[in-house]
Amino acid sequence: MAASAAALRELMPIPRTRLIGREAELLHARALLIDEAIPLLTLTGPGGVGKTRLALAVAGEVAGDFADGVVWIDLAPLSDPALVPAAVARALGLVPSPDRPLADQVANALRPRQTLVLLDNCEQVLTTTADLAASLVAVCPALQILATSRAPLRIRSEQMLAVDPLPLPEVGAEPSLAALSGNAAVALFSDRARSVQPSFVLTPANAPAVTAICRHLDGLPLAIELAAARWRALTPAELRDRLAARRLDLAGARDLPPRQQSLSAAIAWSHGLLAPANTLAEVSVAVGNPQPSGRTLPGQLSGAAASFRG
Repeated sequence: MAASAAALRELMPIPRTRLIGREAELLHARALLIDEAIPLLTLTGPGGVGKTRLALAVAGEVAGDFADGVVWIDLAPLSDPALVPAAVARALGLVPSPDRPLADQVANALRPRQTLVLLDNCEQVLTTTADLAASLVAVCPALQILATSRAPLRIRSEQMLAVDPLPLPEVGAEPSLAALSGNAAVALFSDRARSVQPSFVLTPANAPAVTAICRHLDGLPLAIELAAARWRALTPAELRDRLAARRLDLAGARDLPPRQQSLSAAIAWSHGLLAPANTLAEVSVAVGNPQPSGRTLPGQLSGAAASFRG
């Protein structure tokens, strides 16, 4: 027997911070899931770009449109791809029967339901997750899947929505303080800085340093949030200078997932997803290469990758 829709919704993590700069993506995702009812929507993008945070916002936005609720499954802790069906079954509240394949039992539980299944952090178990998703959407007519992954699942029913770093103030421009405050990357830094130092205000004196920090971190939300968390100990100018000199590895809250507690941890997580034959040199090449959006990962991440080479 599976858990009730109300119980399933209670399993969803509750974000305690504002979603900033993702209004367009939120509207687009909602339209794809509700207006077009696509079977599988995958939010793709580099690590730290905020795919999970956006997915949780999307799920919360559309939950009322699914009669049988939203089911969230975090695949990040899984190192064995064979455990993916068990993780989905556990989230559904299924008691597995030993005489039938677990994937079939998951499909039988979802077949009569109008449910949104959120498969979060698919990249390290990508093939197994893609196979399971393909089999589920093929036999569950009212099921829809929202996935987050650094790479697409590459199945026929999939539609991708790229999640890019936040837009930055134009280089060489001298925008007003009001215009800077409205920029998504600067607004994110300011909001998170206020969470550790309520007196923080963007001023003409600190705005250039805050802008430089956001540019240095290439608008990557995780990096900006980790930087803003250092506001209590460092002024924006000191933080800007240390980042520019690559003398600071940004560290965050202890209750973040381990891969998000520092930028070096994020790089280590990315390296762990590479095939064994790949080398650390390939990590640095990958970090410096353009992303699908045409942007590169931030210099601070390049510096973290360099630190792994000793």
